[in-house]
Amino acid sequence: MTELCSSGMNLAGYTRPSRLLLLLGLLGVCGGMACARGRPGTNPVVGVITPEYFRFRDVVADDDPSLPSGGWRAVCIHAQIKHGDSEARTVCKFEVGVPIRNMKQGEIPLEAARFAAASMANRAARMVLSQAHPGEMFAVLCTQFRGVYEPMLRTQIAGATVGECRTEGVEIVPFGITTASEPTP
Repeated sequence: MTELCSSGMNLAGYTRPSRLLLLLGLLGVCGGMACARGRPGTNPVVGVITPEYFRFRDVVADDDPSLPSGGWRAVCIHAQIKHGDSEARTVCKFEVGVPIRNMKQGEIPLEAARFAAASMANRAARMVLSQAHPGEMFAVLCTQFRGVYEPMLRTQIAGATVGECRTEGVEIVPFGITTASEPTP
């Protein structure tokens, strides 16, 4: 049982369809945070990271329009992962980088990049956390998440990358960690 910002609810007594309805209803109650609970391989996962968390900064300017591609944006997300029963928690840190313009898609508007990054992060988190096993190490889950997330994001934005936070000058954005700067979903 793994959680990303627990709602504290026990869903064991609900049928699968009623769990889905309950979990969808919790999106507002959880404040946009994700929770994973249940049997290994069938953990329901709720919550979303919204596009507002992807506060990309331009780290390479797109200053030569004669080239077929150019420019680069990146952001570093620090997402809290919490184990439901033990209350153990850690932070999964990942950097998302996207081109400003690429050969395949041309110019990629900032809002489109933010939406794609959030959508694919949610899909990847659900895939990894729903299959988490009791006692599975957080570092393994974080590595699996990054490995699943990058190819998903590349289906939306050619050339996008997901990895460890390494680029200097990008904003570090907390998700599920209570701070005054965390956006309200």
